[in-house]
Amino acid sequence: MTDRKIRFGVASNLPESVKAWKEWAKKAEELGFDVLHIADHLGRQWSPLLALLSAGEATSRIRLGTQVIANDFRPAVVLAKEVATLDLLTNGRYEFGIGVGHPQTSPTGRSDYAQLGVEMDGPGPRVDRLRETLKVVKQFFEASEPFDFEGKFHNLHSVVPFPKPVQSPRPPIMVAGAGPRMLRLAAREADIINIAPRPPTVGTTARGSTGFGLDIHGELEIIREAAAERYKDIELCVFADRTMFTSDVAGEKAKLAEEFGISVEQLDDMPHTAIGDAGAIADKFLQDRERWDVSYRIVPGAMIDAYAPVVKQIAGK
Repeated sequence: MTDRKIRFGVASNLPESVKAWKEWAKKAEELGFDVLHIADHLGRQWSPLLALLSAGEATSRIRLGTQVIANDFRPAVVLAKEVATLDLLTNGRYEFGIGVGHPQTSPTGRSDYAQLGVEMDGPGPRVDRLRETLKVVKQFFEASEPFDFEGKFHNLHSVVPFPKPVQSPRPPIMVAGAGPRMLRLAAREADIINIAPRPPTVGTTARGSTGFGLDIHGELEIIREAAAERYKDIELCVFADRTMFTSDVAGEKAKLAEEFGISVEQLDDMPHTAIGDAGAIADKFLQDRERWDVSYRIVPGAMIDAYAPVVKQIAGK
């Protein structure tokens, strides 16, 4: 069982105005949330790093995170400079969440990649690019002198690693994703692993046997094996995207289990689900920390008020 304290992040709604955005950030801070998150997509959304700078100017305590930067959108050195600058300007409050990118579709029906005018590669090449980006970004944060980097996707010369982030040796890195390759990469490189929400599926487990694979059991098996000694230093996170505050616990669990095509028992194993009143949900989160080492929850922005009693009850415990 991890001894990490319970933390809560809240995923931001799309801002209606600068005033509304700053008020949202202040509200999240006042309600006791630990981190304010924003996604990284094209279409009707603000640029995430600039939006977080604005939120940081309106607050003093709450940390600021991306869930998550799409790796293919920015050159690695540009990204490293922007992240370091944001950490500097927010006095060390940024948490650097990054992933391989997602085929998000805008209201116009155009994907992020289509808007960029590039093809979206399969998972393998995108994971390889993310691995290399993480190496470049870490070197940028930690180097004291200009450096070169030569890899499959980057051929960099005399990179000036400036500015330096406030957090030492760097802002915490959160890698989000699913599947064995992403989980292994996260286990070896990340400080926080954001385990993608997925129900158990019939397939191949981490050990290669057939059965219900890549549920939380299989995901943790992969992470622990790849992380080895550094597992104790990793914070595990999930996006609690399937939350229901309800008195009809049995009925709602049955509906959701049917939707996923799994049993209620398997549903209860999923740390991404939360069904019940505030007390029951708080108890589940404490139990999930004991069972799965998951201590960090990011919750939907639309549920910020409903989650406030849960945050008050167990955040920091």
